[in-house]
Amino acid sequence: MKLVFQQPGAREIKLKLLLAGGQSAALSLSPDHPLLARILGAIADRGVVSADNQLFQIPIEGGRASLTFAIDQLVGVVTDPAVLIERDAAEVTGASPTLSPAVAAAAETGAAPGLGDLVRHPVVQLDGFLTGSEVAWLMELTFANEPSFVPSRVSDDRDHYRHSLILPAPIELWKMMTGKISAVMPEVMPQLRLGKFTVGNIECQLTASIDGSYFKIHTDANRNEMVKRQLTYVYYFNREPKGFTGGELRIYDDRIRNGKLAATESFQLVEPRHNSIVFFHAAVMHEVMPVGVPSKAFRDARFTVNGWVDRV
Repeated sequence: MKLVFQQPGAREIKLKLLLAGGQSAALSLSPDHPLLARILGAIADRGVVSADNQLFQIPIEGGRASLTFAIDQLVGVVTDPAVLIERDAAEVTGASPTLSPAVAAAAETGAAPGLGDLVRHPVVQLDGFLTGSEVAWLMELTFANEPSFVPSRVSDDRDHYRHSLILPAPIELWKMMTGKISAVMPEVMPQLRLGKFTVGNIECQLTASIDGSYFKIHTDANRNEMVKRQLTYVYYFNREPKGFTGGELRIYDDRIRNGKLAATESFQLVEPRHNSIVFFHAAVMHEVMPVGVPSKAFRDARFTVNGWVDRV
């Protein structure tokens, strides 16, 4: 990537950063400041998150304050005077860069007939995960703890990005789920093509998707090949007959771009089947579709025990 300055003699470049949610921020940088290239490079490679470029932390107000945001929140940049981005020859001609071993493996194993160059990530859904008595106990536990559920949030406190009620798993539920999940890891790992790894911490929470709940597209782990959080799991349960509509899980496909995995608009759709559990790679982009609960009753919500499996 090369930056072309429309006013070569300019001593500073004024930038207006356009952030997700309609927010913006302004700053000025010298043409040779490395942050200028990093910001514009993030726009040029929109949708690609690398291990060394996940977070911007920009000093403002003469260094008295700082602006911090995740790279995927940067949606555009206005420069004054104009700065143009020229692609490198390999990008323009479509020459294939060298892929990392993890990306190459994903491309090889994720290729699916009729999908062209899309990488479709493996998903495992196991039905009948708990026994009848275990499901009944879980339902009673959930209903008894209704007053303790609190509104969910995301790590950067973005509004209108997630809507549901959550509760950290009581210790007895955590013990049951970690035992059950650990027991199926030898079955799940080969299907997810991760290779065997030593299971570390298993995180666990209860989620109630009430009327109007959703969770917009996101990832549960930065796309870092060395990240500890390996798997996301979602265990579904609900009253029968089912009292809600929607709540499907979309797991997005990727495409290889500049040697990295970049999210696309195509996806696999997972139905929230009662007493089933779903496993998929934690770094994969996914989304929970809106939930409707006609009765508005808590007990008719779409319930999950969900969390993540870490490697040691």
